[in-house]
Amino acid sequence: MGGWARCGVVALGALLAGCLGGDKGAEDSAAGELSDEGGGEGGEGAGPSSSDPPLVGFIGSPCATDADCPYDGGLCLDAPPGGVCSLPCESTCPDADGFPVTFCVDADLLGDPRIPSGGACVSRCDLGHYPSEGCRDAYGCSVEARFGEPDTERYACLPGRPSDLSVCHRELAAMGAPFEPTVIPPATPAGVPEAECSVQDAVLLRGPILGVSLLGTSGDSPAALQTACEAGLALVDTIETVAPLGVVGLRHYGSYNCRVISGTSEVSRHGYGDAIDFYGFVFEDGDELTYVDDWVHEDPSPSEPGAAWLRDRALQWHEERIWNVLLTPDYNAAHHDHVHADLTPGSDFYGRVRAPALGD
Repeated sequence: MGGWARCGVVALGALLAGCLGGDKGAEDSAAGELSDEGGGEGGEGAGPSSSDPPLVGFIGSPCATDADCPYDGGLCLDAPPGGVCSLPCESTCPDADGFPVTFCVDADLLGDPRIPSGGACVSRCDLGHYPSEGCRDAYGCSVEARFGEPDTERYACLPGRPSDLSVCHRELAAMGAPFEPTVIPPATPAGVPEAECSVQDAVLLRGPILGVSLLGTSGDSPAALQTACEAGLALVDTIETVAPLGVVGLRHYGSYNCRVISGTSEVSRHGYGDAIDFYGFVFEDGDELTYVDDWVHEDPSPSEPGAAWLRDRALQWHEERIWNVLLTPDYNAAHHDHVHADLTPGSDFYGRVRAPALGD
């Protein structure tokens, strides 16, 4: 469904707002993973209410004694309600499978004398683990700086804090996408100091989404997508068009990349995180279709079933206005092995005629 139809899943107030207007180890494994501002809920000193049962036994979990935090150096801090498992830290914190990625914040935010100064480990906000609010009950998803590194911010779960989740974050969660809201700081593309990349409501999508895994261009290893929230919504809409057709894996080149359009000083839509490069699809029977192997160039009506399937999907995404701009492998040589999809404001373009190689 397109943007206006999609807005119908939120409450009226959110509709008007939206339609008118582990740390180190996990970051490294997310292939360069870098939540954001928005309509918080809950009053001062009272975190939002979540219906999700809390994960127990690691950083961020509820506890009554240190024994409830069974990891090396685990401490149960008196952070109401229920206490919270933590650990002193200087910059980074350990991660564990099955739990949200962790983050090192100023210990003063937890207010327990057992860590009188320095950093304390907390869990990051994660709507894959906690689909309702991103955190356990009465903990707010709050944008905080890493201890000792004020320029590095993440969404962290802290007791009694109002939520910093945006309308878009909540809409993406309602669509069933497992993700972590994140912060991508403004950056400058290489060699173009006058340009600036920026991402609104950044998210890290890990999948699977509606049963479809996010994959790199080869192999079966998951490949997280770092993208703008609005592009995340469009990606879910895209997956809704292919999942009923037997697709279980979507191969991609990625989304956010702070760079300019080739041969220009204009920031690529990848620099705004609202562009994605689709490489191919994996089906439940093990077959695959890729643009580099199965697209038939400069043929608007290919007879090969695979080529026709790829063409029909691109046309569908354009006709349903899931993406504003679609550049197929016929657009130019730079796109010979993928379809570029983006949300350029005010645009409506389907690129299928081979043109000079301008890049995207």
